[in-house]
Amino acid sequence: MKELNFTENKVQVLTLDDLEKTYRENLTDGTPVGGIYHFELIHQVLDLFEQQGLKPEVQEIFAANNRDSRRPGATVLKELAEKFGEHAVEAHLLRRVYANIIIHEGETDHIVTCLAVAYHQKGIQLGIGPMVRVCHNQTILGAEDVIANYACYGQHSGDTRVGIKEIMQQALYWAEHYGSQQEHRLQAMQQLASVPFTYNDMLQLIGRLVELRIVHDTGIATLRNGTPYPLSSCQINETAEQLLLMMDESEDRSYWDAYQQLNTVLKPDRMDIPAVLPQSLSLFETLKQLSL
Repeated sequence: MKELNFTENKVQVLTLDDLEKTYRENLTDGTPVGGIYHFELIHQVLDLFEQQGLKPEVQEIFAANNRDSRRPGATVLKELAEKFGEHAVEAHLLRRVYANIIIHEGETDHIVTCLAVAYHQKGIQLGIGPMVRVCHNQTILGAEDVIANYACYGQHSGDTRVGIKEIMQQALYWAEHYGSQQEHRLQAMQQLASVPFTYNDMLQLIGRLVELRIVHDTGIATLRNGTPYPLSSCQINETAEQLLLMMDESEDRSYWDAYQQLNTVLKPDRMDIPAVLPQSLSLFETLKQLSL
């Protein structure tokens, strides 16, 4: 029997069946908080792709506890804990969930398309793009491949009218136009892969990442830029080391290789779930700009 222990690890992995067993948080009128349950959201997205003859499969589901005092990512409900056990799935209310859905169509030994579903206190996000199999690196290769029902970096980023209906319409669009969208993403991959990445390019990239982090976090209004940065300070430090190690190797490197080194930290089990897709998109846009 699956057990959850957010005291031991603030990120837990579970299945869709497990997620369905967790406590369902409702408003006073009995409707789901946020308009839809997390497991229903995942099921609806799966159904949309299946209806188009594609083969979606849930690869992983992560639940995280962000320890917010008012609406934490994971809560153990006392009455249910007494009934099922403190670590039982049934005793938990989960508000911070991230699912990777693999689309088994046009995949290779190296790349498979991944649809990311993020459900959290801020709202709902969907993103789609190639995932590098060996390291589970999710890539987002354009604003049109991210949508959210709240102000978020990506398509309709400032449109407060986006709701669950529009989220599902976008997922349906990705499913209906899967072939042509894949060609577009392949072109974006090839563009980065075709541009050599030198030591000087690495230094310029690290400097740009630091600049973007500073202007995002600064309290000086004339400098501030609210666009999500690609990497936080800690993430820059960690990935800069990896870039240096990569550049020590003899073979030629490309901007796509740099993207994969930097992208290793942008995963739901290593960072705050709402920031995964916006930062992944911001990282791609930064590399695309520098590689031109």
